[in-house]
Amino acid sequence: MSEAIEINFIVGILGDNFDINNLIGQALGSPGTKSDILFYNRLDVSLNQVFCGLTPIDYPEKIKPLLQTLAISNIHILAIDLNVELNSSIGEILVGMDLFYHLFKTKALIVIAGINSKTEWKLPETRKKLEAILESTSLKDTEIFELKIKEDYENLKKKIIDLGIKLLEKEPNSGENTKILIDHVFPVKGIGTVILGIVKQGKVQSGQMLEIVGYEAAVKKVIIRSIQKHDRTFKVAYEGDRVGLALKGNISPHDVSRDNLLVSPGVFKQELEINAKVFINQYYAPKGGIIKPGDGVQYYGLVGLKLSPLKFIEGQELTPGKSGIVKILFDKTVVHDDEGLKGIITELNRFNNKLRIVGYFLQIED
Repeated sequence: MSEAIEINFIVGILGDNFDINNLIGQALGSPGTKSDILFYNRLDVSLNQVFCGLTPIDYPEKIKPLLQTLAISNIHILAIDLNVELNSSIGEILVGMDLFYHLFKTKALIVIAGINSKTEWKLPETRKKLEAILESTSLKDTEIFELKIKEDYENLKKKIIDLGIKLLEKEPNSGENTKILIDHVFPVKGIGTVILGIVKQGKVQSGQMLEIVGYEAAVKKVIIRSIQKHDRTFKVAYEGDRVGLALKGNISPHDVSRDNLLVSPGVFKQELEINAKVFINQYYAPKGGIIKPGDGVQYYGLVGLKLSPLKFIEGQELTPGKSGIVKILFDKTVVHDDEGLKGIITELNRFNNKLRIVGYFLQIED
Protein backbone atom coordinates (compact mmCIF):
# COMPACT_ATOMS: atom_id res chain seq x y z
CA MET A 1 0.00 0.00 0.00
CA SER A 2 1.41 3.41 -0.93
CA GLU A 3 1.83 6.00 1.80
CA ALA A 4 -0.34 9.13 1.67
CA ILE A 5 1.69 12.31 1.36
CA GLU A 6 0.79 14.72 4.15
CA ILE A 7 1.12 18.47 3.80
CA ASN A 8 3.66 19.89 6.24
CA PHE A 9 3.68 23.48 7.46
CA ILE A 10 7.05 24.58 8.88
CA VAL A 11 6.41 27.84 10.73
CA GLY A 12 8.99 30.16 12.26
CA ILE A 13 7.45 32.15 15.13
CA LEU A 14 9.44 35.34 15.58
CA GLY A 15 9.23 38.20 18.05
CA ASP A 16 10.79 39.47 21.27
CA ASN A 17 7.99 38.34 23.64
CA PHE A 18 8.50 34.62 24.31
CA ASP A 19 5.12 34.24 26.05
CA ILE A 20 3.28 35.35 22.90
CA ASN A 21 5.49 33.18 20.67
CA ASN A 22 4.83 30.23 22.99
CA LEU A 23 1.05 30.67 22.82
CA ILE A 24 1.17 30.68 19.02
CA GLY A 25 3.46 27.64 19.08
CA GLN A 26 1.13 25.70 21.35
CA ALA A 27 -1.76 26.48 19.03
CA LEU A 28 0.20 24.66 16.33
CA GLY A 29 1.51 21.73 18.36
CA SER A 30 2.87 20.29 21.57
CA PRO A 31 6.25 21.56 22.79
CA GLY A 32 9.02 19.17 21.75
CA THR A 33 12.76 19.43 21.26
CA LYS A 34 14.22 22.43 23.06
CA SER A 35 17.70 23.94 22.96
CA ASP A 36 18.28 27.48 21.70
CA ILE A 37 15.27 26.78 19.47
CA LEU A 38 11.98 25.33 20.75
CA PHE A 39 9.92 23.13 18.42
CA TYR A 40 6.16 22.49 18.50
CA ASN A 41 4.74 19.54 16.55
CA ARG A 42 1.29 18.16 15.82
CA LEU A 43 -0.26 15.79 13.32
CA ASP A 44 -3.81 16.93 12.54
CA VAL A 45 -5.37 13.58 11.71
CA SER A 46 -8.69 15.03 10.54
CA LEU A 47 -6.97 17.36 8.04
CA ASN A 48 -4.10 14.97 7.23
CA GLN A 49 -1.74 17.90 7.77
CA VAL A 50 1.28 18.42 9.98
CA PHE A 51 2.19 21.60 11.83
CA CYS A 52 5.74 22.22 12.98
CA GLY A 53 6.34 25.51 14.73
CA LEU A 54 9.68 26.74 16.03
CA THR A 55 10.80 29.80 17.91
CA PRO A 56 14.27 31.07 18.93
CA ILE A 57 14.80 31.04 22.71
CA ASP A 58 17.68 33.48 23.15
CA TYR A 59 16.62 36.23 20.76
CA PRO A 60 17.19 39.21 20.70
CA GLU A 61 20.31 38.71 22.84
CA LYS A 62 21.70 36.23 20.31
CA ILE A 63 20.99 36.44 16.60
CA LYS A 64 22.14 32.94 15.60
CA PRO A 65 18.95 31.10 16.70
CA LEU A 66 16.83 33.72 14.90
CA LEU A 67 18.68 33.22 11.62
CA GLN A 68 18.57 29.42 11.96
CA THR A 69 14.83 29.54 12.69
CA LEU A 70 14.36 31.62 9.53
CA ALA A 71 16.43 29.07 7.57
CA ILE A 72 14.59 25.99 8.84
CA SER A 73 11.09 27.37 8.25
CA ASN A 74 9.46 28.53 5.04
CA ILE A 75 6.51 30.35 6.64
CA HIS A 76 7.53 33.25 8.89
CA ILE A 77 5.21 34.79 11.49
CA LEU A 78 6.27 38.02 13.16
CA ALA A 79 4.43 38.39 16.49
CA ILE A 80 4.27 41.98 17.77
CA ASP A 81 3.34 42.74 21.38
CA LEU A 82 1.10 45.81 21.35
CA ASN A 83 2.26 46.60 24.90
CA VAL A 84 5.77 47.16 23.53
CA GLU A 85 4.88 48.20 19.97
CA LEU A 86 7.63 48.51 17.35
CA ASN A 87 11.27 48.53 18.39
CA SER A 88 14.72 47.76 17.00
CA SER A 89 14.44 43.99 17.45
CA ILE A 90 11.17 43.94 15.47
CA GLY A 91 12.98 45.93 12.78
CA GLU A 92 15.79 43.39 12.72
CA ILE A 93 13.35 40.50 12.35
CA LEU A 94 11.63 42.28 9.45
CA VAL A 95 15.00 42.71 7.73
CA GLY A 96 15.67 38.98 8.14
CA MET A 97 12.24 38.05 6.78
CA ASP A 98 12.75 40.39 3.82
CA LEU A 99 16.15 38.91 2.90
CA PHE A 100 14.90 35.33 3.20
CA TYR A 101 12.04 36.20 0.88
CA HIS A 102 14.53 37.51 -1.69
CA LEU A 103 16.70 34.38 -1.47
CA PHE A 104 14.19 31.59 -0.87
CA LYS A 105 10.69 32.98 -1.70
CA THR A 106 9.41 32.28 1.82
CA LYS A 107 5.93 33.36 2.96
CA ALA A 108 5.20 35.84 5.75
CA LEU A 109 2.43 36.90 8.12
CA ILE A 110 2.43 39.58 10.82
CA VAL A 111 0.46 39.06 14.02
CA ILE A 112 -0.38 41.79 16.52
CA ALA A 113 -1.05 40.35 20.00
CA GLY A 114 -1.39 41.81 23.48
CA ILE A 115 -4.61 43.57 22.42
CA ASN A 116 -6.81 44.51 25.38
CA SER A 117 -8.81 47.44 26.77
CA LYS A 118 -5.60 49.16 27.90
CA THR A 119 -3.70 48.80 24.62
CA GLU A 120 -6.27 48.76 21.80
CA TRP A 121 -6.05 52.55 21.39
CA LYS A 122 -2.51 51.95 20.02
CA LEU A 123 -3.71 49.57 17.33
CA PRO A 124 -4.51 51.98 14.45
CA GLU A 125 -1.24 53.88 14.79
CA THR A 126 0.81 50.66 15.10
CA ARG A 127 -0.79 49.25 11.95
CA LYS A 128 -0.13 52.52 10.13
CA LYS A 129 3.56 52.49 11.14
CA LEU A 130 3.89 48.82 10.14
CA GLU A 131 2.35 49.40 6.73
CA ALA A 132 4.74 52.30 6.11
CA ILE A 133 7.75 50.12 7.03
CA LEU A 134 6.55 47.22 4.90
CA GLU A 135 6.06 49.48 1.89
CA SER A 136 9.85 49.83 1.54
CA THR A 137 10.39 46.05 1.53
CA SER A 138 9.35 42.98 -0.46
CA LEU A 139 6.89 42.25 2.39
CA LYS A 140 4.57 45.13 1.45
CA ASP A 141 1.67 42.79 0.64
CA THR A 142 2.01 40.86 3.92
CA GLU A 143 -1.23 40.50 5.86
CA ILE A 144 -1.41 42.01 9.35
CA PHE A 145 -3.54 39.74 11.56
CA GLU A 146 -4.95 40.69 14.96
CA LEU A 147 -4.82 38.05 17.69
CA LYS A 148 -7.42 38.87 20.36
CA ILE A 149 -9.50 35.86 21.37
CA LYS A 150 -9.20 32.08 21.42
CA GLU A 151 -10.95 31.65 18.07
CA ASP A 152 -8.28 33.81 16.43
CA TYR A 153 -5.72 31.04 16.97
CA GLU A 154 -7.83 28.68 14.84
CA ASN A 155 -8.15 31.37 12.19
CA LEU A 156 -4.39 31.85 12.34
CA LYS A 157 -3.92 28.15 11.51
CA LYS A 158 -6.16 28.62 8.46
CA LYS A 159 -3.99 31.55 7.36
CA ILE A 160 -0.92 29.33 7.73
CA ILE A 161 -2.55 26.60 5.63
CA ASP A 162 -3.34 29.15 2.91
CA LEU A 163 0.30 30.32 2.85
CA GLY A 164 1.57 26.73 2.82
CA ILE A 165 -0.61 25.83 -0.13
CA LYS A 166 0.80 28.83 -2.02
CA LEU A 167 4.29 27.50 -1.34
CA LEU A 168 3.31 24.23 -2.98
CA GLU A 169 2.42 26.19 -6.13
CA LYS A 170 6.03 27.33 -6.56
CA GLU A 171 8.24 25.88 -9.26
CA PRO A 172 9.71 22.57 -8.02
CA ASN A 173 13.43 22.36 -7.29
CA SER A 174 15.49 21.54 -10.35
CA GLY A 175 16.96 18.09 -9.92
CA GLU A 176 16.21 15.42 -7.37
CA ASN A 177 19.17 15.86 -5.05
CA THR A 178 18.41 15.20 -1.39
CA LYS A 179 19.26 17.93 1.12
CA ILE A 180 18.36 17.69 4.81
CA LEU A 181 19.01 20.43 7.37
CA ILE A 182 20.02 18.94 10.73
CA ASP A 183 18.75 20.78 13.80
CA HIS A 184 19.36 18.25 16.61
CA VAL A 185 21.26 14.98 17.09
CA PHE A 186 21.35 12.46 19.95
CA PRO A 187 22.07 8.80 20.76
CA VAL A 188 19.26 6.26 21.18
CA LYS A 189 20.04 3.04 23.03
CA GLY A 190 19.83 0.04 20.76
CA ILE A 191 19.49 2.20 17.64
CA GLY A 192 22.52 4.48 17.53
CA THR A 193 22.79 8.03 16.24
CA VAL A 194 19.51 9.79 15.44
CA ILE A 195 19.19 13.17 13.79
CA LEU A 196 16.19 15.49 13.68
CA GLY A 197 15.82 17.77 10.71
CA ILE A 198 13.87 19.14 7.77
CA VAL A 199 13.92 17.68 4.26
CA LYS A 200 14.67 20.88 2.37
CA GLN A 201 15.00 19.32 -1.08
CA GLY A 202 14.20 16.01 -2.74
CA LYS A 203 13.19 13.00 -0.67
CA VAL A 204 14.82 10.43 1.61
CA GLN A 205 14.19 6.69 1.68
CA SER A 206 14.86 3.98 4.22
CA GLY A 207 18.01 2.10 3.20
CA GLN A 208 19.31 5.03 1.13
CA MET A 209 22.99 5.96 1.30
CA LEU A 210 23.67 9.65 1.94
CA GLU A 211 26.67 11.81 2.81
CA ILE A 212 27.12 14.07 5.80
CA VAL A 213 28.94 17.16 4.53
CA GLY A 214 30.13 20.34 6.19
CA TYR A 215 33.41 19.06 7.60
CA GLU A 216 36.81 20.54 6.87
CA ALA A 217 37.97 16.99 6.10
CA ALA A 218 36.37 14.23 4.02
CA VAL A 219 32.62 13.60 4.00
CA LYS A 220 31.09 10.76 6.02
CA LYS A 221 28.85 8.17 4.37
CA VAL A 222 25.81 6.80 6.22
CA ILE A 223 22.78 4.64 5.46
CA ILE A 224 19.29 5.62 6.60
CA ARG A 225 18.33 2.84 8.97
CA SER A 226 14.79 4.11 9.57
CA ILE A 227 12.58 7.19 9.17
CA GLN A 228 10.11 8.52 11.69
CA LYS A 229 7.61 11.36 11.42
CA HIS A 230 5.62 12.17 14.58
CA ASP A 231 6.44 8.80 16.17
CA ARG A 232 5.32 6.87 13.09
CA THR A 233 7.65 4.87 10.88
CA PHE A 234 7.74 5.59 7.15
CA LYS A 235 9.74 4.24 4.22
CA VAL A 236 9.94 7.65 2.49
CA ALA A 237 9.97 11.30 3.59
CA TYR A 238 9.45 14.20 1.21
CA GLU A 239 10.46 17.83 0.85
CA GLY A 240 9.02 19.83 3.76
CA ASP A 241 8.85 16.89 6.18
CA ARG A 242 10.32 17.15 9.65
CA VAL A 243 11.95 13.79 10.27
CA GLY A 244 13.82 11.68 12.76
CA LEU A 245 16.43 9.60 10.94
CA ALA A 246 18.31 6.70 12.51
CA LEU A 247 21.74 6.47 10.89
CA LYS A 248 23.78 3.35 10.19
CA GLY A 249 27.51 3.82 9.82
CA ASN A 250 30.61 4.88 11.70
CA ILE A 251 29.05 8.05 13.05
CA SER A 252 28.47 9.30 16.60
CA PRO A 253 26.33 12.23 17.81
CA HIS A 254 29.56 14.10 18.59
CA ASP A 255 30.39 14.02 14.86
CA VAL A 256 27.24 15.89 13.80
CA SER A 257 25.91 19.43 14.37
CA ARG A 258 23.91 22.11 12.60
CA ASP A 259 27.06 22.81 10.58
CA ASN A 260 26.35 19.60 8.68
CA LEU A 261 23.97 18.69 5.87
CA LEU A 262 22.72 15.23 4.94
CA VAL A 263 22.84 15.07 1.14
CA SER A 264 22.94 12.93 -2.01
CA PRO A 265 26.40 11.35 -2.53
CA GLY A 266 28.91 13.01 -4.83
CA VAL A 267 26.83 16.09 -5.67
CA PHE A 268 27.66 18.82 -3.17
CA LYS A 269 30.84 20.87 -3.49
CA GLN A 270 32.98 22.52 -0.81
CA GLU A 271 33.99 26.14 -1.17
CA LEU A 272 36.34 28.47 0.71
CA GLU A 273 36.62 31.33 -1.77
CA ILE A 274 33.96 32.56 -4.20
CA ASN A 275 33.03 35.49 -6.39
CA ALA A 276 29.64 36.81 -5.39
CA LYS A 277 27.04 39.47 -5.93
CA VAL A 278 26.54 41.01 -2.48
CA PHE A 279 23.55 43.11 -1.47
CA ILE A 280 23.84 45.31 1.63
CA ASN A 281 20.54 45.99 3.37
CA GLN A 282 19.45 49.61 3.21
CA TYR A 283 19.08 49.84 7.00
CA TYR A 284 22.52 48.45 7.84
CA ALA A 285 25.01 51.12 8.93
CA PRO A 286 28.68 50.14 8.32
CA LYS A 287 31.41 52.21 9.89
CA GLY A 288 32.12 55.16 7.63
CA GLY A 289 28.95 54.40 5.64
CA ILE A 290 30.70 52.00 3.25
CA ILE A 291 32.24 48.51 3.19
CA LYS A 292 35.63 48.35 1.49
CA PRO A 293 36.87 44.88 0.45
CA GLY A 294 40.28 44.20 1.94
CA ASP A 295 39.59 46.21 5.10
CA GLY A 296 39.95 43.06 7.24
CA VAL A 297 36.51 43.36 8.84
CA GLN A 298 35.00 39.96 9.71
CA TYR A 299 31.38 39.08 9.09
CA TYR A 300 29.57 35.73 9.12
CA GLY A 301 27.79 33.88 6.33
CA LEU A 302 24.78 31.65 6.99
CA VAL A 303 24.58 28.80 4.45
CA GLY A 304 21.97 26.22 5.42
CA LEU A 305 22.33 26.32 9.21
CA LYS A 306 26.12 26.76 9.19
CA LEU A 307 27.66 30.09 10.13
CA SER A 308 31.15 30.58 8.75
CA PRO A 309 33.33 33.66 9.40
CA LEU A 310 34.03 35.52 6.16
CA LYS A 311 35.83 38.56 4.80
CA PHE A 312 35.45 40.56 1.60
CA ILE A 313 38.98 40.39 0.20
CA GLU A 314 38.66 42.29 -3.09
CA GLY A 315 36.13 43.86 -5.44
CA GLN A 316 33.71 46.77 -5.51
CA GLU A 317 32.93 48.97 -2.55
CA LEU A 318 29.58 48.11 -0.94
CA THR A 319 27.01 50.65 0.20
CA PRO A 320 23.65 50.15 1.96
CA GLY A 321 20.73 49.59 -0.38
CA LYS A 322 22.95 48.54 -3.31
CA SER A 323 24.74 45.50 -4.72
CA GLY A 324 28.35 44.97 -5.72
CA ILE A 325 30.63 42.21 -7.01
CA VAL A 326 33.28 41.02 -4.52
CA LYS A 327 35.45 38.03 -3.68
CA ILE A 328 34.50 36.34 -0.40
CA LEU A 329 36.90 34.24 1.68
CA PHE A 330 35.31 31.90 4.24
CA ASP A 331 37.15 30.62 7.32
CA LYS A 332 35.21 27.34 7.24
CA THR A 333 34.17 25.43 4.14
CA VAL A 334 30.57 25.84 3.01
CA VAL A 335 28.81 23.52 0.57
CA HIS A 336 26.40 23.78 -2.33
CA ASP A 337 25.04 21.79 -5.24
CA ASP A 338 25.16 22.86 -8.90
CA GLU A 339 23.04 25.95 -8.17
CA GLY A 340 25.89 27.69 -6.33
CA LEU A 341 26.18 29.26 -2.90
CA LYS A 342 23.73 31.75 -1.48
CA GLY A 343 23.27 32.94 2.06
CA ILE A 344 22.81 35.68 4.63
CA ILE A 345 25.62 37.97 5.82
CA THR A 346 25.47 38.98 9.47
CA GLU A 347 27.32 40.14 12.55
CA LEU A 348 27.19 37.91 15.65
CA ASN A 349 27.64 40.46 18.41
CA ARG A 350 25.12 40.68 21.24
CA PHE A 351 22.06 42.86 20.78
CA ASN A 352 22.58 46.57 21.46
CA ASN A 353 19.58 48.02 19.59
CA LYS A 354 21.51 48.10 16.31
CA LEU A 355 20.83 46.03 13.20
CA ARG A 356 23.19 43.05 12.91
CA ILE A 357 21.92 41.56 9.63
CA VAL A 358 24.16 42.95 6.88
CA GLY A 359 22.68 41.57 3.65
CA TYR A 360 22.95 38.52 1.41
CA PHE A 361 25.25 37.02 -1.24
CA LEU A 362 24.78 35.02 -4.44
CA GLN A 363 27.71 33.14 -5.98
CA ILE A 364 28.54 34.06 -9.56
CA GLU A 365 30.84 32.37 -12.06
CA ASP A 366 34.53 33.21 -11.85
